[in-house]
Amino acid sequence: MTHRSFPTPAERFALGRVALGIEAPDLIIRGGRYLNVFTRRVDAGDIWVKGRFIAKITGEPSTHDAPVADVAGKFLTPGFVEGHIHVESSLVDPPRFAEAALRCGVTSVFTDFHEVGAVAGQEGIREMAAAMHATPVKLFFMTPMELPFLPEIQHTLSTLTPVEAASLLEEIDTVGLAEVNGHEIAQKLRNGRPGDFALLARATEARRTPEGHLFFSRGDELDACLAVGMSSDHEPRRRDEVAEKVRKGLFVMLRNGTLAREVETLVGAIPEENLPPERLGMVTDDMLVADMTVDRYMLHKVRTAIDAGIAPVDALRMVSYNIADHYRLGELIGALRPGAYADVLVFDSVDELRLERVFASGREFTRGDVERSVPVEYSPALLRTVHRPPITLEELQILPEGDSRTSVDIRAIELDEATRFTRLAEVRVPVRNGWVDLAVPDEDLSFLICANRQRRELLGRAFLRGYGLREGGVAVSQAHDHHGIVALGRRYDDVLLAANRVIELQGGVVVVEGRRVSAELPLPVAGLMSPDPIDETSARIREIERRLRDGGAGWREPLFFLFWLGMEVAPYYRITDLGLYDTEGERLIPAVVSQDAHG
Repeated sequence: MTHRSFPTPAERFALGRVALGIEAPDLIIRGGRYLNVFTRRVDAGDIWVKGRFIAKITGEPSTHDAPVADVAGKFLTPGFVEGHIHVESSLVDPPRFAEAALRCGVTSVFTDFHEVGAVAGQEGIREMAAAMHATPVKLFFMTPMELPFLPEIQHTLSTLTPVEAASLLEEIDTVGLAEVNGHEIAQKLRNGRPGDFALLARATEARRTPEGHLFFSRGDELDACLAVGMSSDHEPRRRDEVAEKVRKGLFVMLRNGTLAREVETLVGAIPEENLPPERLGMVTDDMLVADMTVDRYMLHKVRTAIDAGIAPVDALRMVSYNIADHYRLGELIGALRPGAYADVLVFDSVDELRLERVFASGREFTRGDVERSVPVEYSPALLRTVHRPPITLEELQILPEGDSRTSVDIRAIELDEATRFTRLAEVRVPVRNGWVDLAVPDEDLSFLICANRQRRELLGRAFLRGYGLREGGVAVSQAHDHHGIVALGRRYDDVLLAANRVIELQGGVVVVEGRRVSAELPLPVAGLMSPDPIDETSARIREIERRLRDGGAGWREPLFFLFWLGMEVAPYYRITDLGLYDTEGERLIPAVVSQDAHG
């Protein structure tokens, strides 16, 4: 990954010569007024571009002939900087993601590819990075410290060792450590040893920023996280938490994606708590490609902040310069200045903010250009990642052989959509012919499984309450952060049909209705992403969501929430390939209450 996102000596030399008037620029973006992120003013000036970068911003005419892009009367900003996102959650591969991002004005991304790392290890991560580097979108890599995140419970297809993470940390496009868990840090401080912090120390010495996943980290635990080197957090859920973290010196990232809504709920803390806007950024975390539209992606965050009382200049800085400056890259991205990337967004006006044109790495982006011009071939290690045989009906049996009960109490996961947390409900259900029968009026129960992609014996079984699907089933191979196959339905044969079709596809999303597959989205790249055109993939996602909603699924995001049902680092109960898991107690729980439990 050497020298891909940073300018070469030859590029620096050419930029300086253009700035001195010795060489001609390759392009002049003429006549606009641009956001000066350093002075918070809107200034006039022509932008001289050489190669991928800005050589000069001036009101003086060039003495050389050069192509001109006329933007007279328009308002210009730096390209948007995505400070925290998981590309894999979009369900498209890096070139398709870059196409979608550029349509929305995003020209730089910070990501870790840990979802692919859990499936294909270090080499899979490198393939993803290479695919993104082939596009005009700048990739700045955040290495995970280790994969899987929870080796005691997660059975991922591949791993990333601390030694491999240290190797990735040394590469020039790596700018930090990703998703450093606050609770894990606290546990290591209480029960570990100094050597546990070697990678953190190495990162800070090399000026790589340790990025915190500081969920519920407050008070003493938060102080400890700062003491060992944490620089940011993207997990705040309360306004007073935002204020505490900013005042203690963290850079706080507020999220808005397909599920997260923290920009909408927390950005008002800036004026209310009199917080400096430059200490906050607005990011995405996870977003389906179908939601990556101009009005729902970055500009939605900006407009939401403005509506909450943030000055437009500060709101725009929160998706550009603030992020870049936090990562010590403010001279390269997130600003319009000599030496920075020629990433320029052209709007009709500062008031309306209608995006009209996008320049990325010195060239004007044309819709469809990246999809047409960036072919990618992936290795077999990324294209064949489901190695288990089909699941049999007998493997779904959750009651032990010989169990003679005619009814049982089950523990069913329930989702709180507002917090994205889960809880357990106990429900009495009948048993018919040795099988738990979920056809209980008014209980809205589904059978839920998580199947390991490789090991047949790892097949967790549990129950879900409140999903709403009246009949049929759905299965997905995207299940943070282990990416087993998660499937649910009211009938065992529907669950079986959906899960086995995902296995046959080598990853995907499958909906079953009327005992047949009615909609599907193949995800052959690591079993997580589609290489097909984004408009086609978006249409399939919308069709799947429509069928789920028409079938009764009542969750706000009937597809994306399924990806989180297996996320063992999130509160409080999840499905794993070992069964029902209590994430706070760090223990497995029987999904069927034993007879002994009732005395």
